[in-house]
Formats: sequence, C-alpha cells, structure tokens
Amino acid sequence: MRQEATELPEVPLGTNILPQAAAASDETNPYALSPDYAYTPRKIKVITIGAGFSGLLMAHKFQHRFPDMRDIVEHKIFEALHDVGGTWLLNTYPGVQCDVPAHIYSFPFDPNPDWQRFYASGADILAYFKATVKKWNLDRDLHLNTRVVAAVWLEDSGQWRVTVEHAGERRDEYCHVLISGQGVLVHENWPSIPGLRDKFKGHVTHSARWDHDFDYSGKRIAVIGNGSSGIQIVPQMQKLPGTDVRNFIRGPAWVYYRAPASRHLGRAFDDPNPEYTAEERKRFRDPEQHLAHRKGIIARSNKSFYLFIKGDNNKEGSRVAADQMREKLQHDPVLCEALIPKWELGCRRITPGPGYLESFLQPNCSLTNSPITRVSENAVHTADGQTYECDVVVCATGFDVSHRPRYPIVGRDQSTDLATEWAGDPSSYLSVSVPGYPNYFMMMGPNCLGGHGSLVESLNWTGDYFVKWIRKMATEDIKCVDPKRDVTEAFLRTGDEVHKTLVWSGNCSSWYKRGTVDGRVTALFGGSAHLFQRIMSDLRPEDFDITYRTANPFRFMGNGFTAFEMDEKSDLAWYVEKAETLAE
Repeated sequence: MRQEATELPEVPLGTNILPQAAAASDETNPYALSPDYAYTPRKIKVITIGAGFSGLLMAHKFQHRFPDMRDIVEHKIFEALHDVGGTWLLNTYPGVQCDVPAHIYSFPFDPNPDWQRFYASGADILAYFKATVKKWNLDRDLHLNTRVVAAVWLEDSGQWRVTVEHAGERRDEYCHVLISGQGVLVHENWPSIPGLRDKFKGHVTHSARWDHDFDYSGKRIAVIGNGSSGIQIVPQMQKLPGTDVRNFIRGPAWVYYRAPASRHLGRAFDDPNPEYTAEERKRFRDPEQHLAHRKGIIARSNKSFYLFIKGDNNKEGSRVAADQMREKLQHDPVLCEALIPKWELGCRRITPGPGYLESFLQPNCSLTNSPITRVSENAVHTADGQTYECDVVVCATGFDVSHRPRYPIVGRDQSTDLATEWAGDPSSYLSVSVPGYPNYFMMMGPNCLGGHGSLVESLNWTGDYFVKWIRKMATEDIKCVDPKRDVTEAFLRTGDEVHKTLVWSGNCSSWYKRGTVDGRVTALFGGSAHLFQRIMSDLRPEDFDITYRTANPFRFMGNGFTAFEMDEKSDLAWYVEKAETLAE
C-alpha cells in the first residue's frame, strides 16, 4: 500500500516564523541565539586622513562604487589643508606638471577625456580634481583645516581615538578603522645648510611652498636640487627676462623620455609634451575610444617594466637614454660628464624634464656639483671655493619621504609609536598595514607600487582591498585585524630578494633607499604592477591575527537564516546547476 505524500502548506515569507531568541549573545554568553539574520552587518566608523587622490577614492567607494557600504560605513575625512588636492594643492611652482601621462593619471571611475596636453600641468590636474569632487559629492564627509595630531588604539573598545585640531581647538574622534591617505609627497624637506634660514638676506622659497607674489625676473637665482621639481623649475627660471640661474646638484639624473608621446598617439611631432588635437579630444568623449587610448598607454607602460630588470635590457636602455641626453646637450663634454648618470637607468626616478638639459646651453644658466658648504648674506658657497652671489635661493629639495608619521600613532603596545618603530627602515605588510597596529590601513605605505605604471590605479586597487576588510569585519563580527609579524617579515625578505634583480637597488643614492646607495629598498614594491594587483585582489586572512568581538567566532551566523531567503523576490534555487555538455 503506497502512502500519498502530503504537501506542506506554504508559509508567506515575512511572517514571524523564526524561533525567538531569548537574548542577544554577549560576552557572558557568546553562544546565545541572536535575533539577527546571518551576516547582518554592524556599523563601522571609518576615519580617513587626507583629501588627495587616496582619500577621495575612498569617499567614492563608500558612496558610489560599493552600494552596500552606504549602510555599513560612517565616514569622516580629515584634511589639514584648506582644500582638496594634496600634492597638487601644495605644488604650484612654475612648470609643475605630472611626469605620468595625463590619461592614466585620473580617477579611474571618471577619467578626464579632455586633457589639453599629453602630460598635464599641476593647475590642470587640480582643476580636474576639484571638478570631479564636486560632480560626485566626494566632499560630503570632508572636514577641511582639521589636522590629525594623535591616534591611539583602544584595545577594550576595539577603536582608534583620533585627536584632531581645528581653529586652535582639539577634540577626540573615534573610529573602528583608521586609513592613512596622506601619501609621502606632502611635507617639504628643507636642506640643512648653514646660513640658509638665518643669514641670507635675499628671497628664499621652496618648490612646495612657492611664493607667487615675488617677481623672479631680473634676479640671480640659485636652484638647489635636480629631482623632479628642480628639473622643472630651472628652465622656467632661465626663460624669465634678465635672470641668471645656477643649479646646485649632488649628482646626475636620468632626464629621458623612455616612451615618447608620439608612440602613444601614433603621429609624429617634435614637441615632447604635445597638445591633443580637437579631433582626438572629441574622439575621447566616446568612452570606448577613450578606454582604448588609456589601455594602450597602460599596456606600453607595463611592458616597459623590463627596463627595470638588471641586465642587458637595462644596459641597452641606458645607452639609448645617454645618447638622447648627449644630443640635447649638444655633446658638450663638461655638461655630459656632470649630467649623464653612470648608474643604472631607473635607479632613481626617470624624469622627462622638457627644456632642462637645453637650459644649460644658454649663457644665463650654469650648474655645479660641488657640495654647498654655507650660505652667506648674499651668496651660496661651495666646497671647491666658488661663490655664487644671488638674490634668490629656490629649494627644490623634495619631501620628507621617510614614511614616519609627524604625530604619535600608538598601537597595541602602548609603550611605543609608529614613528619610533620606523626610525630605521620603515616596513609594512604589502604596503597597507603594520603588525601591532590593528585596523590601521595605509595608502602608499612602505614598499608600495610607486616605481612604475599608474599610481592612481594602484591606489584604486588598494582601496578595494580596504573595502573587503571592512565588509568582512562588519558582517563576521570581527573586532580587529593586524598582520602577523612573521608573515610581514617573510614578505619583506622576499621583496629584498626580488629587488636584487631590479635597478632600484642599483648603485645610486635614492629616496627609494632612504637616501642611501646600498641600503634596503623601502619605498617600492618588489615586483611588477600586475603582481601587486594580483596579490591585492585577495585578502589572505591567513596572514592576519583576527580578533572577534566575542569568544564565539561564528556569532555572525545569527539566528541560523539569511535575509536573502526571507525575501519573496529571491530565487531560492539559484544554486541548482544546469547539466554540462561533454566537449567532443
């Protein structure tokens, strides 16, 4: 006799069919049934320091890119300056431009199709930056003129106490996650030259604090430094009427176009920084055409990474670069000896530098590589006994790139802070976090992807990585995470081995190695952009110490059901697979 199956009555979803929890789980009974559905997120308070590319990328991710973040994250951005822009707000010296092609130096979510030139000026970048912020309302959570002066991890509450200063008054803010988006090109580095700041009677300025009210025409101008800013400033000063310019350098630098704009644009021209034609700018307003142009630049830039590998490719690149520099210097033996490096191409950052080399062929521009010994009331004195009388000293001496915070950041070990730990070689896990500093994430931390490719793209990947951790913390009842020390050490040692094969560890003094010749490469990632992107695409939680909010690491299971299955619109059979067909 067969018994007929009885179909159970269908219960409308949304009715009260779940068992009621007697009480929410807590520290005294972490296994008490929770009334919440599984993976119900809690609110996460996030503070981001800085409103440059990094900080505003995070704003876009929380507000637009990841819609679920709108209900999870309570965000605040603290910016010490009076406006957004970071590096491009500070650096306004004559000739300032980016040495990365403009079309790959843009917010990835809203790239600008209307750049005027292949390399954008600082003013154009800042204007684009501000327009994008306004368009996307990225300043919604922004607090300007608000400087972070301290950050202390509070273990009991699993929060950071962040002390900020605004209008002369200090207050404490609290967050679960603290993100540093300050970058390294923020705090100008003044040279420690006797007499510069207290004896010189002329005008002193820094590339990152340019005085636009001063008239530099008709002046004798000493420019200290030949990094990116010095290389851009010298030709601008040389072209002013009535000036005499001397560039004080420590050594040579590679001034070279390793991928000329003509190769990217597919048309011939002599201008090292050509204007885009009206037809090209019109074409780029088509997102597909614009994407193809941007991808072409990125592909060629990534392909050129082979230049940074020690060996025959780099030697050939060095030969080509040296020939290009000799041509621009009209084969002047004295200038070639002083300006063309003998160390590996790319050991220090390669700078295009339009007009820099050619400036020294003019009668009003000269250079010396003799060390500066002192500055008197009206002159710069060098070790070779020479004196250069001048009216202006321009310090194109870059930034403090030590990565050390300018304020105390105190982690789990309350007896020390991050600046003290990084007094020697700064170190991090994948450039994004530090052992002993829970829930502290960094953009452009030590060993970041800053040596090739598009920096903004790497910041974009890093921001996505942060969002994954925040989502995991919010939905899995996690109190805090920080990378394991032994894993961090393994990452650093592996990177050191890779760097031995790359020119960044070459025979030059570089800020990549904290101003040393033979020190560790602490600034750059040991590998390619593609490798960095691949590693950042996964969280690798096995590399972290994870602390949950209770003794129950499965508290996130809630009442045993998901909100998804209680939604009448959900497909409750979504996981049923269609039969595969065996390939012949």
